[in-house]
Amino acid sequence: MNRVLAACTLTMVLLVLDSSIIGVMVPSIGQDLDLSPADVAWVVSSYLLALAVLLPIGGRVADTIGPVTAFVVGMAGFAAASAGIAFAGTDLALIGWRAMAGAAAALLMPATLSIILGEFADEARARALAVYAGVGQAFATVGPAIGGLCAQFIGWQWGFLINIPVGGAGIVLILTARPANRRTAGARFDVPGAALLIVGATALVTALIQLPAWGLLAWPTMACAAVGIVGLITFVGHCRRAPDPVLNLRMFASRPFTGGTLVLAALGFGMTVATIYGAITLQQTLDLGPAAGGLALLPMVIPLLFATRWVATAYTRVGARRIGAAGSAALTAGLLVVAAGVALDSVWVVGTGLVPAGVGIGMLLSPMTNASLSTVADAQRGQASGVVSTARQLGGVVGVGVMSTCIALVPGGEHTGTTIGFAIAASVTLAAAVVAARLLPAPVVA
Repeated sequence: MNRVLAACTLTMVLLVLDSSIIGVMVPSIGQDLDLSPADVAWVVSSYLLALAVLLPIGGRVADTIGPVTAFVVGMAGFAAASAGIAFAGTDLALIGWRAMAGAAAALLMPATLSIILGEFADEARARALAVYAGVGQAFATVGPAIGGLCAQFIGWQWGFLINIPVGGAGIVLILTARPANRRTAGARFDVPGAALLIVGATALVTALIQLPAWGLLAWPTMACAAVGIVGLITFVGHCRRAPDPVLNLRMFASRPFTGGTLVLAALGFGMTVATIYGAITLQQTLDLGPAAGGLALLPMVIPLLFATRWVATAYTRVGARRIGAAGSAALTAGLLVVAAGVALDSVWVVGTGLVPAGVGIGMLLSPMTNASLSTVADAQRGQASGVVSTARQLGGVVGVGVMSTCIALVPGGEHTGTTIGFAIAASVTLAAAVVAARLLPAPVVA
């Protein structure tokens, strides 16, 4: 059992390291490969987009081929993609390998959770999930520092190459532990729905990210936007009619589910802006080195960990409504202070803003997921998990697109564009606070 849990926690090591170091290393990657602002946006969003649209499919694949097989394939794919990223010599190769890493993560994440749920029962399962989440929190703390040190002293490539031995160790552990590889017979795939989601989301994101380079009224922008909008509208109609859709959108009939999912989408937007563009801003706009930029994110990461611990014990007493509203408000305040810090060219003000931003993220991430999933029947938990995960990742992709557009197009240069981008992110999370206050349930008074 210990080897099973060790293998599963290595999944969290890979995914958390990748997400926490990328923002710190993007400026160094951009300098080495001469990336444009649109290329930088694609480096970040290609991973998030692939993860968002393929995560529901990854869960079905894991059920069909068995979680252990899916774990091995996903872990090997992530390690291979990490090597490809490290040795990429062009922008297109780098973006392609980042997308492959997202696809591998979309298979690895549900496989890992399925293994934990299948191998541990009752209290042992709760302890295993606590260890799994705790390892993620620990590496979230050190990830930015690791990325900054790699980028400044030994090369940004090593931030990705470290994934290869980690992935290899995970494969060895899971194969030697031999957990049950339970397959679900007759698992159905909604191929049309998956195709519509992939095409629609990818086309719309392409229009958003390429808008600064192509122009608002240029025909490629208009064509991609049209394909994206039509594709997603058709996807919604398909999911309403299909008996077993890739994403069960009927769940949005529940006000608490809708509220929690919308807050998570806004969280994905605000969190991506705070973590990725917070790290980029500290280096490119405020002139810190990679190592110092990584360490400068600690004012966000440490409060995030404390807020996560507190909210785990306070959720039942305080209730989803107050936590969702307060967490969104804290993230809004943090983003606004960061925006002011960028405008004032002050690292200290930016660092001050990162504190409430971290508190807000820590208050929202797990509780809003729980608030959404607790409103659906047990048989629908897997589908509901796919919906909320996709919503959060797509929120992050939109955040990247909005920030890159602001930086490229807002008059006044990078400082002004970055300031406006953080202010827009704050308006999104402020709207999430209103949604939480109106749609999420209040605590039940005994």
